[in-house]
Amino acid sequence: MGKFGIFQYFRDQWKTLPVYSSDLGSKTTMVVGSNVGLGLEASVHLARMRPRMLFPTYRDEEKCERTLLMQRTGDDGSGITPFPLELSSFESVRALAATFAAESRSNDDGLNVLIVNAGGFVREHIKTSDGWEVTLQVNYLSMVLLSILMLPHLVKASSPESPSRLVVVSSLGHYFGGAKFEGAAQWESVLETMNDEKFCRNSADRYNVTKLLEVMFVRELAARLPTPTPVVACTVHPGFCRSNLFRDLDSKWYTRLLIPLAAALFSARTSEEGSRTLIHAAIGSDELAMHGRYLSSCRVTEESDYLFTPEGKSFSGRLWTETIDALSKVDGRVPDIVKQYLRVD
Repeated sequence: MGKFGIFQYFRDQWKTLPVYSSDLGSKTTMVVGSNVGLGLEASVHLARMRPRMLFPTYRDEEKCERTLLMQRTGDDGSGITPFPLELSSFESVRALAATFAAESRSNDDGLNVLIVNAGGFVREHIKTSDGWEVTLQVNYLSMVLLSILMLPHLVKASSPESPSRLVVVSSLGHYFGGAKFEGAAQWESVLETMNDEKFCRNSADRYNVTKLLEVMFVRELAARLPTPTPVVACTVHPGFCRSNLFRDLDSKWYTRLLIPLAAALFSARTSEEGSRTLIHAAIGSDELAMHGRYLSSCRVTEESDYLFTPEGKSFSGRLWTETIDALSKVDGRVPDIVKQYLRVD
């Protein structure tokens, strides 16, 4: 079992992370959130390894970084196809899945690597057009929806010698998320309770909770995938990085001063350094040891203690059931995929 420790934190932050180099000429990859920060740097790393296809996603046309990827990697762009994706919209997730399915049919191709870089940190409690608190939807619900809809493509591309990879970008903040679940056994609905403004008035709490939900989802998914698994699923903490995660806080003058100060005091990594942890999870060796696990600084690390308590196990199971039920109403493919590809409780 694991807890946050300040000394371990600095040991991890100061660790030199490996830079991977491989021939990905037979692989198809996708990186969510490739316009800036970790997602962009992960896409650069992958593009340099010349995958068969790289699908970076972007929030809007102006933020598409295909040209930048070509400039930084010397790629002619023929293997790079950007897809629009806005995680605060279920319809956008569904549209991406439909577009990829059409692309996959035309190329008789699957998906070897999916890196879901979902990291919204929003100051205010805001609801999306789908009716969910935006951090809960972006970081968790849309991440799950995308992962489930892409699961058939991940399974299609896998082989016994080379299972596909699902990498979900989480955070050490997940260690603090369990504190918000006191009394959860009495909640009528875990999702509806977390969606209520009274549940989390603090943006950091909302972020930490969703990062714990991501870890729960991957653990539950891994437990339901067949053995041997066709898809290795894991969560990754990239470290504290200088990225655009806190861009919503820049509207306040004091946060514009505090964020760079915190980055210096807490030895923040560059986005490129942090992205190496994503690449390790996506193509590194000993993949079966990663399955269902949480990784930090390119090694398997113990998850939050809360996950191993009776309360945590019960919460995780309820969360899975409620999440699949909620997303089945969003897209009718979800229950069919779960039934076909996963073990049923």
